[in-house]
Amino acid sequence: MKVVITKTASDGLWPIYLYHLEYSQDHADQFQYEIDRFIVDNLQTNPLLGHVYHEDRGIRRLIFQKRYNIYYTVRRDTVFVLFIFDGRMDINNQLREQGLDVDALLEE
Repeated sequence: MKVVITKTASDGLWPIYLYHLEYSQDHADQFQYEIDRFIVDNLQTNPLLGHVYHEDRGIRRLIFQKRYNIYYTVRRDTVFVLFIFDGRMDINNQLREQGLDVDALLEE
């Protein structure tokens, strides 16, 4: 299965990268590599691994290192990673309460 990291997911990784960069560039680069490998390796082979987060919109959530929320949807033979957030951010509650337009995110 193909895995696509959308622009919104990439944008969500940037503040996480900058946070890790405060420790060292090696630390930030290693984290980026690990989360990329985790996403691709797991979702390529098992796209239904994450639990259903929003059934009506077909959104699933996978958690990396007990802290980072990876939101994605599966369309035909492709997994689209929609968002990646630090689990401590309030955006997780906002997504659950307000939802989002998945199709608009896939058009970016």
